[in-house]
Amino acid sequence: MKSDNTTIIAIIIVLLIIISSAFTIYYIRNKDGYTYKDFKVEKTPTGWSVLAFVNEQPYLLNLRHDPKSIDNIPIEKNVRKQLLSKPTLYLTVHPNMTGNTVIAAIEIANIISRRLGIFNIETIGALTYPVENNPTPVITCKDITQNKNVLWLRLGEKTKVFLENKCIIVQGITEEEITRAADRLIYETLTIVD
Repeated sequence: MKSDNTTIIAIIIVLLIIISSAFTIYYIRNKDGYTYKDFKVEKTPTGWSVLAFVNEQPYLLNLRHDPKSIDNIPIEKNVRKQLLSKPTLYLTVHPNMTGNTVIAAIEIANIISRRLGIFNIETIGALTYPVENNPTPVITCKDITQNKNVLWLRLGEKTKVFLENKCIIVQGITEEEITRAADRLIYETLTIVD
């Protein structure tokens, strides 16, 4: 009898150790991740990855900022609708912007363009004015047409995403803030943050 009780107690102790070890391993592996509105968010060496579903198709997105850190950036209600309303989108920047703004434009292009097949919008990089020996198209908000949208990544007094005469403006007080606003637009477009 005594040996049966000892065996049962030993089994219970071993099971408790296994269960607590499993929880510890899970916690250690997931300490830099969280769930945001049913989306799995994980810290990576270069930013954050988010597992998002669009029409039940999973996409692993790599962005510089996580949803919690940008959900306070204001975004106008109709920006998503305008962004997805035309077959072509020009992403335009001032020629003197550095790599941060270009990275922000690339992140937007990766989601909107035909590359991932999420929204399949022709996405073209542009500059706000010509640069000698640079064939990049010059596009401003004045170039919006029935089939062409313009998204301008620019510096401004406040970090926000808004429409200015149907031109989509991704604005930051610094270039790093532009990347935050761009990620806010991406999360909004994918309906991760609303």
